[in-house]
Amino acid sequence: MFETCYGAGITEATSTATGLGELVSKRIAPISDWTDMGRTEHFVQFYHSNEFIVNSVAEYVIHGLKTGETCIVAATGEHLDAIASRISAFGNELERASIDGRYIALDAVATLSKFIVDGEPVVGLFRDVVGSIVKTASARGSSIGVYGEMVGVLCQEGNYEAAMKLEDLWNDLRSEYPLSLFCGYPMSSLHHAGDRMSHICSSHTRVIPDETYTSLTSADERLRMIAALQQKRGQLEAEIAELEQSIASRQFLAA
Repeated sequence: MFETCYGAGITEATSTATGLGELVSKRIAPISDWTDMGRTEHFVQFYHSNEFIVNSVAEYVIHGLKTGETCIVAATGEHLDAIASRISAFGNELERASIDGRYIALDAVATLSKFIVDGEPVVGLFRDVVGSIVKTASARGSSIGVYGEMVGVLCQEGNYEAAMKLEDLWNDLRSEYPLSLFCGYPMSSLHHAGDRMSHICSSHTRVIPDETYTSLTSADERLRMIAALQQKRGQLEAEIAELEQSIASRQFLAA
């Protein structure tokens, strides 16, 4: 059986060992994407490449539509067009879903402007704008899949506090309506996030690293990347400590 499935010369024992090796590698250096998520999770995908996130979201929506979900996509205009183009390449499912109200496209910037006041998300307005869309979709009786990058837009603007509050509002909405919520954050928007990064991650049930990690094919490669990142963090912390000590010494001498 194993020769037929996996090629001549591969024994059952070898195949079993390979399977165990793959299982162990996933445990010590896990790799994940949206296909690993439950349909009521709130997960975040970090990314570098626009093409990467567009392809990922298009696949997420295609899967949702084919399984009868109502899909809501709140993205930048550029991403909305690219996502629609990718989905349409697989047939006319998107056109039918749009007409039936099963695919709802929202411009992230325009939608934000309806509930952000003085740089802060207003709870009542958020529920009027976003909550009403989710409520209508829920009334259809189907499950809901949402992709949103409004939080990413806020981070691009440097408004991390508003982004974190918006994540909390989404979580409040999830307590009322079971839905799958897929958030996209460009890594370029988080260069100055500092300690807020931990809040962003803890606001989600699952976290997916950017494609520089998820595209690595072996556990060994992923472990090497983790080790390199740990070394860089330690180096930066040491440099910061030295800089703070130098500043303190100068202030002492100047006093």
